[in-house]
Amino acid sequence: MTIVVDYTYDTNNFFNSQAKRSAMQAVADRYSRVITSSLLRIEASYNGGSSDWRIGFTHPGTGADFEISTAPSAGSDALVGVGAQPANVYNPALVLPANTWLLFAGGRPGLGSAGQGGTGTGTNFQNVFDDLNGPMHRGVIFPNTPGNSVNDLPAWGGAVTFDSSETWHFGIATAASGAATDFYSIALHEVGHALGLSTDWNQWQDSAGIYGGIHGVAAYNADNGASRTGLNEVSAGNEHWKDNTYESFIFSLGEPNYAGTAGPLTRQDLLMEPIANFVEPSLQRFELTNVDVGALRDISWSVIPESGSALLGLVGVLVASSRRARRRS
Repeated sequence: MTIVVDYTYDTNNFFNSQAKRSAMQAVADRYSRVITSSLLRIEASYNGGSSDWRIGFTHPGTGADFEISTAPSAGSDALVGVGAQPANVYNPALVLPANTWLLFAGGRPGLGSAGQGGTGTGTNFQNVFDDLNGPMHRGVIFPNTPGNSVNDLPAWGGAVTFDSSETWHFGIATAASGAATDFYSIALHEVGHALGLSTDWNQWQDSAGIYGGIHGVAAYNADNGASRTGLNEVSAGNEHWKDNTYESFIFSLGEPNYAGTAGPLTRQDLLMEPIANFVEPSLQRFELTNVDVGALRDISWSVIPESGSALLGLVGVLVASSRRARRRS
């Protein structure tokens, strides 16, 4: 699966250099090397109960809800005809190519966290949401709650945005230093949200703040010699893994970026925790862990074969001179 990063709505020009775009692309490529799902091509003329369909997401530059419709105009928009608000943009040439997942990226000041990421759906007729071969499911996301398809994880793509007032480190082959925050770590977390990790869509398998997805839990048990049946989240309304509670080895397939990380022989905090607890000078970057990739499998994504737990028990010691935390959402 190829993740295509689209900067159309980077209206504040956060990604105004090749170094920044290269860092964003490195994150997209990491997931592209891990996820193997075959997404169906969706044409603009797709008819899943209407003559058009929409995608909706949080505008990276403004934070507002934003929708793109495949109808030619509001005047011919079947959804507007039954009372929906007009879309922000009308693009009758919009196509979702096969095996391509769309990510809108940008930045703005004052987020309250280093980054934000999310999936998106858009206003559509029920038939569009229901169709397993349509723009929301694309043949890979299968419902686990019959009759509740509006709340199924969307498979067309998502959006991420980053706080432009943060002091960022955009280097890929080097670790961050000083007060700089590693962009790769934060972006990897936020794109995880856009793919459905730590969200409240039907496919996220939790109850009362306990995650029970079999692959994610099994990966944790394998990496820690444990026998848990679930993993604690922050709360019933916050689906991040509970901060500073669980560790797992970095997922070794799909070419992880080890620069600044705990490395292949030491477990790290789970990527989808709410706080990036950097430890200076030894830990300046977080990567996908076996648990995070197991959770991708739990929510319907296919991934490259897992590496198992050959590193079980080889736990290193991190020596810290100081700690820095960056909040993610």
